[in-house]
Amino acid sequence: MLPIPTPTAIVAFLGAGVCLAIGAGSGSYAGMLIGAGLLLGLAMVFVLSVPVGRRVRRQKLEFAWWLAHGDPGADAGAAVPKKPFEVRCFVRHRGDHALRLAEIVPLVPGGARLIEGDLGVLEVPGGSRTEFSFRLVAPASGRVVLHGLAVRLGGPFHLFEVPLYFPNPLVIKVLPQAALSLRSSVRSLTGLPIERAGASLLASGGGTELKELRDMQPGDSFRSIAWRPSARRGKLLVREVEQEVQETRYLVLDVSGTMRGGDPGHRKLDYGIEAVAAEARRTLARGDQLGLVTVDGRVLAHVPARDGTPQLFRVLDALVAATEVVDVDLTDVDDDEVVGIVGRYVRQQDGIDFRTREGGWNLTLLARHVTKALGEAAQKNEASERAGADVQAQTPAGTLLRRFCLVRGIPLPHRPDPRDGAKAPSFAAVLHAIAGSSRAPMSIGLVTDLDGLGDPQPLVAAMKLLRGRGHTIVVLALDATSFHARPIDALGGTLWDVYARGESRRAEDVATLLAPLGVRVVPVRASDPPVSSLSRAIEGARRGRRAA
Repeated sequence: MLPIPTPTAIVAFLGAGVCLAIGAGSGSYAGMLIGAGLLLGLAMVFVLSVPVGRRVRRQKLEFAWWLAHGDPGADAGAAVPKKPFEVRCFVRHRGDHALRLAEIVPLVPGGARLIEGDLGVLEVPGGSRTEFSFRLVAPASGRVVLHGLAVRLGGPFHLFEVPLYFPNPLVIKVLPQAALSLRSSVRSLTGLPIERAGASLLASGGGTELKELRDMQPGDSFRSIAWRPSARRGKLLVREVEQEVQETRYLVLDVSGTMRGGDPGHRKLDYGIEAVAAEARRTLARGDQLGLVTVDGRVLAHVPARDGTPQLFRVLDALVAATEVVDVDLTDVDDDEVVGIVGRYVRQQDGIDFRTREGGWNLTLLARHVTKALGEAAQKNEASERAGADVQAQTPAGTLLRRFCLVRGIPLPHRPDPRDGAKAPSFAAVLHAIAGSSRAPMSIGLVTDLDGLGDPQPLVAAMKLLRGRGHTIVVLALDATSFHARPIDALGGTLWDVYARGESRRAEDVATLLAPLGVRVVPVRASDPPVSSLSRAIEGARRGRRAA
């Protein structure tokens, strides 16, 4: 690229122009000579600045970066939303002359923001390795991919700067806030490893903690009779004990387009991810089993119910993956449009232009380049699973390019609305899959905004079946109006009020429909803390079931 003039060069050029104008207007040869000399000097410095970038590349100026608490060789780290994290970098200069790097700008996607004032001018001595750092903050959970670092290399006399770009993708995994507690221990229960809902009361003599003595009732085991108290009172009494057993809890998260509207960090999807992560952390810390299903008209990820610390990492990975969707049936671009998106990215990132003379793209060469890039990504820890991920597309080339978008963090616009009537049947299918054949009671939490539910009868039938088998079900209904500010103009405010009434009516109708089944619909707003919303809803439903 051609050198870019610095403010000093611009001032010198304007000064030369003024000298030439004054000299020509007054007939002063001295003024004209000074102006011409300045212009000639600027031209010479410009010519000397042109080969600077090429010379630096010949000297193999190296650049690498990593998350602050990771190793330089790692390609991924972890961070949490709304908490600044540090990225450390180094530049190794093998030449003899010192370099001056200005306008240091990392290519940060929309998923993260560079904190102001962290980067400035960097002086790099010859034959040295110079380190620096900058801080970023991500508004929501997901993956942040830093594609490269753009700098301006100072030329002779600092009158011109040569743009340079270091393409070096860095993947940073932004985990939900529950990841801050990962270092605390996850307890293992000493009770029975059976699928029961909560700490059940067992009327038997083999319990672990005495709850109470009560009158014997038909069906009580003779082994539970407390003989000495019975002799003193003159009637048969049984010991009711409380025994700690392992519960199975499943969380179902709606990740469809209606959950993704708004700014990152303030979306219903972000709230749902934080709520699910917090409940997963709490459930596994108790020693219970937990499973997760993410749904967008179909199952995107299913983490079977297990216990232990590794399960929490599986759940967090599935939640992060829910923020990046590239499948053709879930995005708002077809395979032809993806070709253009990837082609422009490769031209900017790798400096290779696969456009044809007719204005299209050479798909064969582009696919070959992408295949090589995916092969290199498969050798890295973070990218390997995504490089081999199942991706739905219209053509084999579309599958390849969409997988490349997933690995490199190239965002594809998500389809704003779910397929007509797909939500209720998909939720029903998930409920049947996770608990339809299980006779051991479990707790199920469904997190959704109820928007685009369609005909609720398949969902009602599935919940009726599960409630008949003793499962506890609760629906965490996200109030869409609380996640967006009300417009200040009159027309927008009126439309907003109509929309709010429709949202409220939908939640009330679903609650009325599910109440006879014993299924609680708990409305939550954006101001409600996600760390406890699911826990309160599920525990409230369990207490109601015991009272009934």
